[in-house]
Amino acid sequence: MMAGGRVLLIANNFPPVRGGSALVYSELARHANGMVEVLAPRTHYADDLPLIGWREHDRQAPFRVTRLMLLRTPLRQSGDEPPIARLRFIAYDLALRLAVLGRLVAILATRPISAVCVGELMSGAWILRVLRFWPGLRRVAYVHGEEITTDDNYDPSGRRRRAALAAADVIIVVSRFTFDTVASMLPGARDRIRLIENGVDFDRFAPAPGGPRGDLIERHGLRGHFVFVSVCRLLEKKGIDNAIRAFATLHRADPALRFLVVGDGPYAGTLAQIAVGEGVGEAVVFAGDVPDADLADHYRLGDVFVMPNRALASGDTEGFGLVFLEANAAGLPVIAGRDGGSPAAVRDGENGLLVDGHSVPAIAAAMRRLREDAALRARLAEGGRARASRSDWRLKAAEFIAACHDGARP
Repeated sequence: MMAGGRVLLIANNFPPVRGGSALVYSELARHANGMVEVLAPRTHYADDLPLIGWREHDRQAPFRVTRLMLLRTPLRQSGDEPPIARLRFIAYDLALRLAVLGRLVAILATRPISAVCVGELMSGAWILRVLRFWPGLRRVAYVHGEEITTDDNYDPSGRRRRAALAAADVIIVVSRFTFDTVASMLPGARDRIRLIENGVDFDRFAPAPGGPRGDLIERHGLRGHFVFVSVCRLLEKKGIDNAIRAFATLHRADPALRFLVVGDGPYAGTLAQIAVGEGVGEAVVFAGDVPDADLADHYRLGDVFVMPNRALASGDTEGFGLVFLEANAAGLPVIAGRDGGSPAAVRDGENGLLVDGHSVPAIAAAMRRLREDAALRARLAEGGRARASRSDWRLKAAEFIAACHDGARP
C-alpha cells in the first residue's frame, strides 16, 4: 500500500453486465488514467451463469481487471429451508468469502493499492469490516440510493447497512437525496460523505451531424412521427407504465404520435399489455435491448425523453438516473419523476420537467406541453446539453480518485 496509490474497485455488477451501477464503475475506471483496478466476477450472482464476453471486455479495457468465479453467493429463492440446506449455504458462503479474501490479500500485498472501494453495500460489507486490520488502507463504500431505501428482508431494521456504512472511511453517494438518506441513517458520518453525481460520455451521445439513422427510423416505423422515447431497464419504479397511459391520452387527439421504449426487464410483458389495453399497441414501439453500439442512435430517434420514475411502497426508487444525462447529451429535453435522486440529474425548467410519477394527468400535461411548445423544447435541450457537458466522466473520475484519497470536499 502507498499513499496516493491506485484504487481497487470491487464490483459485483460490472461489464459485460449492463445497467446503471455497472456503467458507473466501468466509466470511472476507464477515465481514471490507470489509477483504478477492478475486482469483478466472471459469473452473474443473479442466475449463477457465466458472463458472456468478459474475456473480450477485459482484453480491450484500458485498466486492469481481476476476475473470480463469484464475489458473493447466488440469489436464492425465499422461503423456509431445512436446517441442512441452511448449513450447506453457510459453508458455501464462508468458502466463497475465504476465496475472495485470499485474492484480495494477494492484490494488496503485490500492487500499489491505497484504497479499496466496495460497490455493493450489503454483499460487500464484510470486506469493509475485515480491511480495518490492513494498516493505512482507505475503505470506501459507493452508495447509489435504492440499496438503503428499499425494505430488505435480510436487514429489516437497517442495522447491517448502518454497520457497513460505519466501517467505511469514505462514503460516496450519487445524489443529494442519497446524501441526506445516509446522513439520517448514520448522523455521525456526515463529514465522511462525499457527493459525486453520475456522469455521461458527452461525445458519444452527442447529436449526429447527419441526423437520426435512417435504417433505425424505418425499422421502428417512426418516419414522419413525433417521438417520445424511453431508455431504461423495464422495472416498475421507472414509471413507463404511467408514461404509456399518459401517452394514450395524447395519442387519441394526435394519432401521429409514437412512443419508443428501449430496454428489457421483468416488467416488459406488463407494459405491452398496458399498451394494448390503452388502445396504443401499434403506437408504442418496444425495441427491446439494443447493442451498446446502437444505444446513442436510439436516443437520437426521439424528440422528447420520458421516464417518470416513482418510489414504490417497498422504498425502491431511482438513485440518480444516468439516462437523463445521456438524453440531454443527445440534445433531448427530458421528463423525469420527482422521487429519489432524479432531481439531481434534472433541474426543473433548466434541462427538463419534473413531474409526480404517480400521477398520469401530471405526466400527460408535461408530455403535451413539450409536444406543443417547440421553443420550450429547444430551450430545455440547450440547457440539457450544457448540463451534460459539466458531467463528463473524466471530471467524475478525478472526483472519485480524490474522494478515495480523502481529498474531496464534502
